[in-house]
Amino acid sequence: MGMERLAVEFERDDGGGVLLRVSGRLEHGTAPLLDGVLHALRSDRGPVTVDLSDVDHIDSHGLDVLLAAEADARRRRASMEVVGVRESLRSKRSPLEE
Repeated sequence: MGMERLAVEFERDDGGGVLLRVSGRLEHGTAPLLDGVLHALRSDRGPVTVDLSDVDHIDSHGLDVLLAAEADARRRRASMEVVGVRESLRSKRSPLEE
C-alpha cells in the first residue's frame, strides 16, 4: 500500500465564497480530512467551490464525501460546486462494466 496524501487549501474571496483546492489522493484514509473541512463550512452562507484539478485518485470513500456534501448543500439551499475533475478520473470504469 502506497503513502496516502491529501492537501486541502482554503481561500475565501471578498464576497464570502470559499474555494477549496484539493490535491493528492481522495480515498479511504484521506477522505475524512475533506469531510471535516466541508462539515466545518456548513454554517457559511457563501458558495463553496471544490477544485479537484490536482487530485490524481478518487475512490468510493472520496466520492461519498463529495456526494454527501452536495446533498447537504442542496438541503440547506446552499451553493456547492465541484470543478476540475480530470478526464482520466471520469473515464475509469469498474472491470465489471467492461
